[in-house]
Amino acid sequence: MTACGRSDLPYAFERNSALGTLSISDANSLYLQSDTFGHDLCIDDGNYKDVSVDTSYAVGVFDINQNDVIYGKNMYDEMTPASITKLLTTLVALKYCDMNQILTFTDECKINEKGAQKIGLDTGDTLTMEQALNILLLYSANDVANMIAYNYEGGGYVEFIRLMNEEAKKLGATHTNFVNPHGLTEEGHYSSVYDLYLILNELCKNEKFIKIESQGSYTTSYTKADGTIKTVELTSTNMYLNGSHEIPEGYKVIGGKTGTTEAAGKCLIIYFEDSAGNPFIACILKSEDYDTLYADMDSLISSTK
Repeated sequence: MTACGRSDLPYAFERNSALGTLSISDANSLYLQSDTFGHDLCIDDGNYKDVSVDTSYAVGVFDINQNDVIYGKNMYDEMTPASITKLLTTLVALKYCDMNQILTFTDECKINEKGAQKIGLDTGDTLTMEQALNILLLYSANDVANMIAYNYEGGGYVEFIRLMNEEAKKLGATHTNFVNPHGLTEEGHYSSVYDLYLILNELCKNEKFIKIESQGSYTTSYTKADGTIKTVELTSTNMYLNGSHEIPEGYKVIGGKTGTTEAAGKCLIIYFEDSAGNPFIACILKSEDYDTLYADMDSLISSTK
């Protein structure tokens, strides 16, 4: 492929200027063409717009149609992504699980970390997989993340985590390794801004994911262990979707995922469209507070003009 460094030999493979096509000529001068792995992904050429997001550690904004990185900073640094982890949990569940499967909450599903987001399920409570994904994505319930993984019919918790990492690698997310399905801080659990873009970009091809993500709130009823029915009314943790932070004029936030831990700071990834319906993804990891997080995200959104 490199002609062994000799300048008198032609290259067997040539890439076009868009970095998206592999051209091959054989001995009979036949011309073959194939898409490369990254032909429909945003390529980082280092040619960024001027965006002021100095107070957030790692950021990126991606033009999906143009396959372009509009702006990036520390995009490949391996960091704890907090509950943005749940996007990969969702990807595996949507790909490998039945949405009508009945999940049962067990003792091993419990989350004991102080302050961790959860809906307070008790041993023996049941949800459908579809209910669980709605609660997971909108309310970021860590107990529900465990419930999904432990109830995986293809091999339980350990196999579910293995699939998460396998799917990440298939997407090219080489700076990602997850050891749990919820994102609470744990050694060996990390991702990057660019990898999280890859994961959300893949999820946005799924209509069920988009339907869940576009909700500002979610109400459902599930069965308690004693047979009674409990109704929960949940509001999205995404301030753009729950109405507590105004979206920049001319844009529509379709969905995304929030994340907050002491180690990760305030994190947010969103999928949004401009007034013409052009899609973008923007991600921020490790902002110091919510005001900074959403002000910087406003700047990223506006940079797509």
